Amino acid sequence: MRTALLSGAVALASVAIISVHIARTLTTPSGERLERVKILDTGAGTVTLKADPDTLTPGVFSLYWGNRAGHARIGAILAHDPSGETVIRIVEQVYTGSLEPGTTGYWSGYAYPSPGAIGLIADDVILPGPAPAWLIRGRDSGRWVIHIHGLGGRRATGVRTTPLFDRLGFTQLLISYRGDGDAPATPDGKHHLGHTEMDDVEAALEYAASNGATSIILSGWSMGAAMALAATHTSHHRHLISGLVLTAPVLSWRETLAFNTAAARLPAFLADVALWILRSPLHGVAGTGQPLDLRPLDLTQEGPLVPVLLLHSEADSSTPISISAAYAARFPDQVQLVPFPAGRHTQEWNADPRLWEDSVEEWLSAHS
Repeated sequence: MRTALLSGAVALASVAIISVHIARTLTTPSGERLERVKILDTGAGTVTLKADPDTLTPGVFSLYWGNRAGHARIGAILAHDPSGETVIRIVEQVYTGSLEPGTTGYWSGYAYPSPGAIGLIADDVILPGPAPAWLIRGRDSGRWVIHIHGLGGRRATGVRTTPLFDRLGFTQLLISYRGDGDAPATPDGKHHLGHTEMDDVEAALEYAASNGATSIILSGWSMGAAMALAATHTSHHRHLISGLVLTAPVLSWRETLAFNTAAARLPAFLADVALWILRSPLHGVAGTGQPLDLRPLDLTQEGPLVPVLLLHSEADSSTPISISAAYAARFPDQVQLVPFPAGRHTQEWNADPRLWEDSVEEWLSAHS
C-alpha cells in the first residue's frame, strides 16, 4: 500500500511539474532566436548555405544574423549539391549588415521588414496601447483589411501579402498588440495567448470603423487567426467584418497543444492540465498575473458567422492542418481550405506565393 501511494504521489507530482512547464513555456516570450543556418559562401547576388529543411524549401524567405543586426531577403534555389550538403540561392536584397562566409543566422518567413521595402507607402499610426500600426491607404476607403500576426510575431508578418490587397483596392492596417515587441509588454511580461490581446484587435476594428470602413476582411496568422475568428462573435464592430483569411490558423489551443505534447512523446492529457492551470486560481505558478481562459477562443464547433478561407501547409509541424481540415469539413458551406504541400508554420505564402495570392483573390471575388 505504501509503495502504491508513493508511486501515485510521484506520478501526480510529475504531471504537475510537466504541466506547469508547458503552461510557462507557452506564455513566456522567446528570447534570442537560435542561429543555426550556416552561410558557407557568397557570390554576385547569391549565397551558399548549409542545406536543411528550411533552406531547401522553395520560395522567398528572410535570413537574419547577428541577433537581427543583419537581414537579407533570400529567393529562388539555383543549385543543390547532389551530396545534400549545400544549397545556392539568390539574394534578392540585403537590408542591413553584410553577408559573410562563416556567419550563422536564422530562417524566417518575414520576407519584407516594412511596407516601404515592398514598394508601398504606409502611414505610421498609433492605436490605444500604445500599439503602433502601419496604414496603407487603398483606392477604396470603405473596404479594409486588418492584418493580425501570431504569437511571437510582429506586424511585419503580413507585409508579404499587402501588394495583393493593394492591387485590389483595399485600405490596409497592419497592427501590433501587447507583448509583441512593437507594443508595450503585458503587466506580467507574459503572452496572454489572445485572452487580453483581443482588446488590441478590438481597438483596430474601432479605428477602421472610425475612419470610414464599411467592410472589413481580417487576415489572421496563427494565433492572430484565432483572434480574428473570435472577433466575429464578440466585437462591437462585428457587423463590419465580411470575411476571414486565416493562414496557418490556431483554431483550437486545446487541440494544438495536445498535438504538440503528443509529438514530444508526452501524454496528450497534459495539454488539458496546462490549460486548466492557466485559467485556474493556480495560474500564478505559470507566471501569469491573471487567469487566462482560452476556451472562448475555440470556436471550431460553432458555425462561422462570415465566410472563412483557410490557407494551411501540410508540412506545418506545430499547428497541424488536420484541425483546419476538420473545421472545413464540419462547415463546408462557410469554410474553404486550401492546402499547401510545403512550408513550415506561417510560411505558406513564402513557399508558394502564387497559390496563396490566387486562392485569396478568387475567394474574395466570390465573397466580397
